[in-house]
Amino acid sequence: MLSCCGWTGTLLVGYLIYRLFDMFFRSLRIGKYDQRYILVTGCDTGFGNLLCRRLDSLGCHVFAGCYTEAGIQELTKACSVRIHALPLDVTKPESVKEAFHTIKAKLPQGRGLWGVMNNAGLMGSMGPPEWQTMSDYKLVSSVNLFGLIDTTMTFLPLVKIEKGRVVSTASIVGRVSSPTCIPYCVTKFGVEGFMDGLRRAIYQFGVKCSIIEPGIHNTTFWQKTSTTEAVKHTVAKSWDELSPDNQKEFGKDYYDKIIPEMVVGSVKFASTRFEDVVDAYEHALLAVYPRPRYMVGWDARIIGRLLIHAPEWFSDGFGRLITKDYPIPAALRK
Repeated sequence: MLSCCGWTGTLLVGYLIYRLFDMFFRSLRIGKYDQRYILVTGCDTGFGNLLCRRLDSLGCHVFAGCYTEAGIQELTKACSVRIHALPLDVTKPESVKEAFHTIKAKLPQGRGLWGVMNNAGLMGSMGPPEWQTMSDYKLVSSVNLFGLIDTTMTFLPLVKIEKGRVVSTASIVGRVSSPTCIPYCVTKFGVEGFMDGLRRAIYQFGVKCSIIEPGIHNTTFWQKTSTTEAVKHTVAKSWDELSPDNQKEFGKDYYDKIIPEMVVGSVKFASTRFEDVVDAYEHALLAVYPRPRYMVGWDARIIGRLLIHAPEWFSDGFGRLITKDYPIPAALRK
């Protein structure tokens, strides 16, 4: 019989062999990029814009859904003729349908879409949950969840033709919620549920589905506004819309102190390695064997993975630890 060291060595060797095979097969690419047509949403700025440039450089044909005319013009000038930038507001079903007809008409006869990359997203309001309204939940859900579902299901018939890919951006806070941006977390939990179910439902059609779960990145949901200014703006907006009773419950000094703490937390953990997210997008779209999930960023891969599997007492305690410098509401100081 093998000793304890023998079993450990056998398991270690087996794991290393598995990792080598996994790395090899995951490195395989589909090729024929010039024959791949891909839709990317949210291409005005950020990850979507960078992905369009990356796919264009590889030779793919990209339909870049932009929210603004400025975004359309910028991408058109910056990229080759393989980029077709078009208006797309995922919150409006009529805009999604119009984009569908436009794209279908531009595709070669009998061809479909190789991929749909659901990148469009909105951070929404931030602050304690008492500061959020139903309008806040509905606004961020209209983009991050319902717009994503509408876009996916509208274009899914074209993806089935090519036996292609559906890739959606969730977040690590779609599995471990944050108390300061609950509306955003709710939508990302929804994306996780939708994509998990979709992946299991359409595998028979040969369509592969992937979820991208980035940690905190210092990119912009706020149209080229810095993270610092964005946090200040959204927290201030939530405070200004509070009722007098709620403002009294927390106190003006709480509001004055919470903004710098949230800014420091956002900047401290935020990564500027945008290419890591774009790499995950590219792999999910163009690898022969894409992963069902991509955790991107050290905070997602290490802290996020730990908190997902840890008991609640541990994850709650960790959350209290990193927010220990947050102020105490006025009502609790009496």
